[in-house]
Amino acid sequence: MTNETQTPRNPETHEKHRQETFWQITFPLIIGLALIIGLVALTIATAAQGGNVSQAADTSLIFLLIPTMLMALIPLALLVGLAYGIIWLNKNSPPYFKQAQDAMITVRDGVRAGADKLVEPVLNINSKLASLDALKRKGKYHDR
Repeated sequence: MTNETQTPRNPETHEKHRQETFWQITFPLIIGLALIIGLVALTIATAAQGGNVSQAADTSLIFLLIPTMLMALIPLALLVGLAYGIIWLNKNSPPYFKQAQDAMITVRDGVRAGADKLVEPVLNINSKLASLDALKRKGKYHDR
């Protein structure tokens, strides 16, 4: 499907691009595929002749495990760093937590004192009203 509004390609650069694509992408893929097919054929031939394939399998397994082990180092390093950080915090943070606790106790005491001052007039009025009510009740019962 071509687009008529598209400008025509430069034939020289297009040919150079095709050559670079072959040598940089297609050729390495063909070589790699040929190597894999050759290794498969060699393995099949060795196994068919009754040869020992376990040594090659063990070697292949080692080469397969190396990248996995290298990638496992990243989470291991993170876990070691977290463990070190937690140990450091556990050792160094108690004085700071004590300071924060003391500050919160000071704030709590200040809030309580302020709340008591705000409530004191209401409590005085309510206690005086309760005293008057008690006197009224005492007078009613006393009259009988």
